[in-house]
Amino acid sequence: MGSYPPPPYPPPPGPPYGGDWKYQRRVLKEQARAQRDVARAQRDAYRYQVRSLRRSSILGPLLLISVGILFLLVQTGRLASHRLWDFYGRFWPILFVGAGVIMLLEWAYDQYMQSDSTQPRYRRRLGGGVFTLLLIFGISGIVFSEARFHGNGDKWFYGWNFNQDNIDEFLGDKHESDQTLSQAFPASTGFTVDNPRGDISISGTSDDNQIHVSVHKEVYTRSDSDADSKAQRLNPTLNKNGDSLVLSVPAIDGTRADLIITLPASAPVTVSANHGDVHVSGLKAPLQVTANHGNIEVSAISGPVDMHINNSDSDISAHSVNGPIQIQGRGHDTTLSDLTGPVAMSGDFFGTTHFEHIRSNIKFHTSRTDLQFARLDGEIDISHSDITASEAVGPLTLTAGNRNVTLDRVAGDVTVTNRNGSVDLTSAPPLGNVTVENRNGSVNLSLPEQANFAYQLDATNGDIESDFSEIKIPDGGLEKKTISGTAGKGGPLLHISTSQGDISIKKASIMPLPPLPPMPKITAIPPIPPEARQAVIEAQQEAREAIREGKQEAEESKREARQEADEAKREAKQSADEAKREAKQAADEAKRNAKDTNKPDQQ
Repeated sequence: MGSYPPPPYPPPPGPPYGGDWKYQRRVLKEQARAQRDVARAQRDAYRYQVRSLRRSSILGPLLLISVGILFLLVQTGRLASHRLWDFYGRFWPILFVGAGVIMLLEWAYDQYMQSDSTQPRYRRRLGGGVFTLLLIFGISGIVFSEARFHGNGDKWFYGWNFNQDNIDEFLGDKHESDQTLSQAFPASTGFTVDNPRGDISISGTSDDNQIHVSVHKEVYTRSDSDADSKAQRLNPTLNKNGDSLVLSVPAIDGTRADLIITLPASAPVTVSANHGDVHVSGLKAPLQVTANHGNIEVSAISGPVDMHINNSDSDISAHSVNGPIQIQGRGHDTTLSDLTGPVAMSGDFFGTTHFEHIRSNIKFHTSRTDLQFARLDGEIDISHSDITASEAVGPLTLTAGNRNVTLDRVAGDVTVTNRNGSVDLTSAPPLGNVTVENRNGSVNLSLPEQANFAYQLDATNGDIESDFSEIKIPDGGLEKKTISGTAGKGGPLLHISTSQGDISIKKASIMPLPPLPPMPKITAIPPIPPEARQAVIEAQQEAREAIREGKQEAEESKREARQEADEAKREAKQSADEAKREAKQAADEAKRNAKDTNKPDQQ
């Protein structure tokens, strides 16, 4: 073998390198580059194939659709914003549970659809946008939960309704001034007032056939000259329009005008307030009130009253009204007392509704509750978790859900439809037909001791108890118990049905409702201070909470007593079986001994 010179050296002659080694080196580099390109193309093809096998999760579209529907319900007034935030602050982890369930179902579906192992498998991807959305929801849930826990929910749950006065004060100093004007008020003339920003107080106490207007102006600006100019332009005007006298206040940015008006009591009044509270008292004519962002309070009104409220944070109060009352829209707390005419309420009222001493029929309709009754001698409270009523006269019809219903001393026919809550009813004589249909809750009915009635009781997955000996309760662990018959001489029908709860019929000493007292004289009452109203609301909530806790403790005690009785029954049965078994063993032993004793004699 020959030797080659030390490198660098040219390639040997002949194949496979040929005679030109530089050319061959370039060929080898091009081949290596081509191989790298092929490998890169294969890698890109693989990545494209992997991407093509990825499918987006439906979690993102479902989240967007759900959020859009909730915001649409809030925007259209079908759902109060504070209720949405309160619910979310309490149950926000359900969102992540639902997201996990959706992803698990998608995985199971993909596994079922890709049972063929020869086909390439695709996989789901969540996406950065959906992950970011879930992260935002989680942080928001923690924030709202902390707001609920620390009692600062009002700031969060009520939709961040900023106080316009505070914003104005931030933008400029407050300049105040007052103005008064008076004018003759023709007989048989109505009155209309429109105030874009400011409170309106009207009383029918004018005894000189004139209208008197007192205006308190507030102007927010940094310039004194600008404040004087705006105050001059803020002057209200009184103009005759047909059969009505119209008081108008111009809408000027950064201003507010509070009106105190006195006029003859016989004048029909129409009030329109955009940002401000409305107080009306002492009228003997029809009244129409529209408040977009403010409370409404009326008292001592002899004519019909028509109220429209359009803010879920605003309150309504009506006291000592002789004419019919109609209330529509969205509001928070409602208080109606000492009313003679019928009452009709429709819309959504998200706070506590309190009725007291209503001499005519009432119809209360919201998206969650439908209540009608003929007369109310006592009071009724409707909250988000409880409905309590005392001394109401039927026919009473109530349809509710997710509430604990307590009706005390209700006379006449009663029909209650409820779910996810208990129903406690005490019927006052004279006894009427009682129909209660409850799901996922117990029914407790108290009747006069000498009551005569027919009954039909249906309990699914629950027990039936009765103090009336005529009601025969079947024995055994039947899943559904149905009994019917008569007690005493028969009479009104008691039709009680419930599921996942017990039925209890009790005897009680119940007095009839007292005769209706005469209607007190119509008098105006001063507005309740916000602090006092809040204290009353808190006291009512504490009372309802105490009643609910007491009821829960009673049910828990009843359940524990039933468990102890069942345990004692099982132990007694076991002891009897053991004694029987021991007696049998002793008898068998004695028999064997006797047989063994007799064997020698026989031999």
